[in-house]
Amino acid sequence: MRLLLAAFGLVAACLPAVAAGDPFPGAPRAKLHVRIEFAGANRVDLPNKVEWAAIEAWRTLEVDFALVDVGNDGVAIVAPAGAAEVPPAMADLEGKIEACGEDQKCLAATMKEFAEASAGTPDMFAQMTGQQPGRFRNFAADLQGTCATGTLVVQDILSGVYIPPPEPARAYRFTRDGNLTLPQDDFGLMDYACRVEVSLDQATGNMSLRLPAAKLAVPVKLGPGAFTDETAVPLVEDLQTIEIFDQPAGSDGAWTGVAELEGAGAASHNSGQVVAPLKARIVWRLVES
Repeated sequence: MRLLLAAFGLVAACLPAVAAGDPFPGAPRAKLHVRIEFAGANRVDLPNKVEWAAIEAWRTLEVDFALVDVGNDGVAIVAPAGAAEVPPAMADLEGKIEACGEDQKCLAATMKEFAEASAGTPDMFAQMTGQQPGRFRNFAADLQGTCATGTLVVQDILSGVYIPPPEPARAYRFTRDGNLTLPQDDFGLMDYACRVEVSLDQATGNMSLRLPAAKLAVPVKLGPGAFTDETAVPLVEDLQTIEIFDQPAGSDGAWTGVAELEGAGAASHNSGQVVAPLKARIVWRLVES
């Protein structure tokens, strides 16, 4: 479905360009406060029966996101993959688009053919995609100002036994602590920090959230006894985004919720020698400006 929505952009490309500036002038704005508490622990014993490594990890993200209503109220922009069945007509169009591959002329011709065929049916696209106009409110990061403000925290305890040849086995235990305050004067980091999307289902009152996780590096300091030398660690590893779907959201104007999430990425120690799966507790509140 994402492929199809992107392809339909080819039709829009033929329209006059919108003047530079706010891409959503006059659209409702909102603030989303999110607190995520991550926790996990693990220990790995090495084959020599002497060395082992363990990690106890606590991570926190507490951020206020500035959002804007991006419209497209017929479909949720935050939904599980394959959540909606693709109608036969759309599946046929998708097949034609995939057959074009990277051939832009083929794609343009395919979309032109579709546009001409549906010219007399204004709601053809909604019918083919299974959209339900008016059902959803969709929000994404408002890039007209500061889109994310808050703090990311890392608090780890790393321990184990290692053998530093030619010396005998040595036990260790040290801390790894740090924090990152947003915003930062780093375009790449802020680009990832602002990858937030929210969908409100007005028929059920439920909310779905997609929150940033990947490439958020937190500067850290190592406590006494450290034998590693990292200066920063990812807030979480092995996870691109944190997604929760169809959560009860409270009432109009002030939507709140709490969710528990298994498999919320991981934290590692000693170049991946030991990896701890993380669980997360997510608390959020969305208020329209």
